[in-house]
Amino acid sequence: MQIKNEKDFWAGLMFMGFGLAAMIIAVGPPAFLVAAWKSMGWGNPEYGYQMGTALRMGPAYFPTVLGGLLAILGLVVFLRGLLSKLPPETMKANMSFGILDFVVGVALFAGLGYGSKVLFKSGDYGMLAASVILAVLSFLFRPKTKPLILILACGMVFAYLLKPLGLVLATILLVFVAALGGHEYKTKEVAILAVLLSLFSVVVFVHGLTLPFPIWPAFLQ
Repeated sequence: MQIKNEKDFWAGLMFMGFGLAAMIIAVGPPAFLVAAWKSMGWGNPEYGYQMGTALRMGPAYFPTVLGGLLAILGLVVFLRGLLSKLPPETMKANMSFGILDFVVGVALFAGLGYGSKVLFKSGDYGMLAASVILAVLSFLFRPKTKPLILILACGMVFAYLLKPLGLVLATILLVFVAALGGHEYKTKEVAILAVLLSLFSVVVFVHGLTLPFPIWPAFLQ
């Protein structure tokens, strides 16, 4: 089938990829893949977190639901890329990176993540190192990827700083890092957005859904 809208086609693939990755990381890979991994003698890996229910959410519940919604949205956008009837000149994707760049990025995360898991019993160090290396390479050789890299970086910042800094400070940092990827950056507007979003997060996720997120750093609580 012919790709009629390159922008929607690639955006849909990206949404589906991130959504499915979030779900697999949260609940673990399919059982047959884990069994195959064990049968090859590559260890006895422990993957996935407890799902829980809507009333008593486990650590896997929220990322699984959001990842599933993102994957469904990606599927809709992907199909629109195949069926769109917009003028062709408006649908060409101006890619800021190529397939080789994508392969290098995946290889960095996979290689350093696995190496960190073997050496330090945790893949966190490898993921952080891969993120830093990829960001430096992108800024040096693919400057047009700055918005994409910063959007991904803000997610990493939030994920790794949520526990030590708390929900409020981690959310504020997430907003400021993401805003640096935009075409316009106005400190006052970004600061207002960061404060409102952090307040919203505390009200909804901590008090409303009673998720066990720390609000402030441990030394302030």
